[in-house]
Amino acid sequence: MLKYIFPLMLVLTACGGNDEKENPTKKTEAPKVIVSFENEAEMDERVVEIDAIVNQAGTVASSLYYSKGEAGESIQVDGHMNAENQILKIEEFFSEGNGKNSGRRLYYLNDGRPFLTVEQFDDVTGTKPQFVDRVSYYDEKGKVMKTKERRGDYQEVVETMKYKPVALAGVSMDRAKRALNQEKEFQTTFQGFIDSDQFSYMSVGENNPDGFHSALRCDFKDPLIMTLSSNQQKYIGKKLRVNYQKHTDASGFEFQVYLGGEFADE
Repeated sequence: MLKYIFPLMLVLTACGGNDEKENPTKKTEAPKVIVSFENEAEMDERVVEIDAIVNQAGTVASSLYYSKGEAGESIQVDGHMNAENQILKIEEFFSEGNGKNSGRRLYYLNDGRPFLTVEQFDDVTGTKPQFVDRVSYYDEKGKVMKTKERRGDYQEVVETMKYKPVALAGVSMDRAKRALNQEKEFQTTFQGFIDSDQFSYMSVGENNPDGFHSALRCDFKDPLIMTLSSNQQKYIGKKLRVNYQKHTDASGFEFQVYLGGEFADE
């Protein structure tokens, strides 16, 4: 399937007494755990409906695969659409880098806002690594109403477990939305060409050497590639619009192939 880069422009839109002798020790409130709420079953049913709708439509708006730093921090986002090209589910694949958490986050949307999120990731922050499957529910204002999770040593084992209510723990969709919309740290500005073996790659991303970048293999030269090649330093930092296609070779290595592009201000 061809996956093209284009902006999606998602819409997400103390008092004290006077008596100095009274100085009670401030108590730390225990994390709030919600066992159930009125619309939980309806939200679960809507998730099943959304999965069926987007699977049938088979239309995905995909971000580039972005990475930064030697530690290997990365992110790639897919927007799953219905037949009317409306995004109903956003899927974020992430890695916080070597020795840190990695996995995916799912955002199920109602009018562009998440009403339910699913986090599935390898948690390495504790004394023993665990796989975590966490679900959170949100009200119309984006406030978390309930969080439940299951965790264990292996994903296969966790998938056989029942969820247990835990302390409220919401997750933000803001960064995933920026990646889809090519905003801020995920702007596709020209960062030069990289030669590797017999292939040439075009680097695009944030106009910051320490920022997020992505590489597109250039199998042909169109007018944009020829212009950029004529004077790379002149065009460093220029914002581009690029089309690409994902490929996987025989060894399982995934890469992105450049299909064409233009300067964003043209």
